Amino acid sequence: MNGYDHVRALLYAYPMAEMLARAVRDGAKVRAALSFRNQRDTLSVMESIAADMEYADRLLHWKEQLERAISYCGEEERFLLEYKYFRRRKHLSAEGAGVLACSERSYFRKQRELLEKLARRLARRGCTREAFYADFEGFSPLMRIVSALENGWERRLVQRRKGRGVSFRDGQNSSPSEGTGDLLPRRTKKAIAATAKMPSVSAAICQPVSPEGSASGEGSSGAGATVSSK
Repeated sequence: MNGYDHVRALLYAYPMAEMLARAVRDGAKVRAALSFRNQRDTLSVMESIAADMEYADRLLHWKEQLERAISYCGEEERFLLEYKYFRRRKHLSAEGAGVLACSERSYFRKQRELLEKLARRLARRGCTREAFYADFEGFSPLMRIVSALENGWERRLVQRRKGRGVSFRDGQNSSPSEGTGDLLPRRTKKAIAATAKMPSVSAAICQPVSPEGSASGEGSSGAGATVSSK
């Protein structure tokens, strides 16, 4: 899925985007209040604080554009997003019942096609790959997710499931080679309940900077935000 890591990063960050934006703003306000104790020059400190405020605004803007792109998705596509990226318990239970019944090969094909579809919808709104990196190049929470994806560490972005949650079977018109997974449970809703795990793409964001500590440089986030990759 080369070329779509920015969309995947947005999808993984989506469930906590508002919380992250709020935390970045709060952290910036704390640093502004303590700026008189910072040993760096005033201009550098204020530029760093302003950069964090801009990152928060951009994050909410991209979240809104992603939501508009998702609004055109059907029931199955919404379940695919919930199952792979969002993992929100209530939504999985509500949207997953009786939706997914396909071979394992078809599942990965559907995920790939859905990712490409979202990328096209975002691009039509000006949210291209180039725009993403222009807006977030110095923003560590999203860049760490991108780095994990680029290095093949996608599984570290979310907690391991206690159960697989969905199983796969050959479709009625598929050949045996199209899927070798277990049969999909007849009562999918019961199976979905086993998937209920919130993503761990979160963690220590916007911790107040020590008054004596140095602020970030121009163009990078000074919020001290980090994203767990465990």
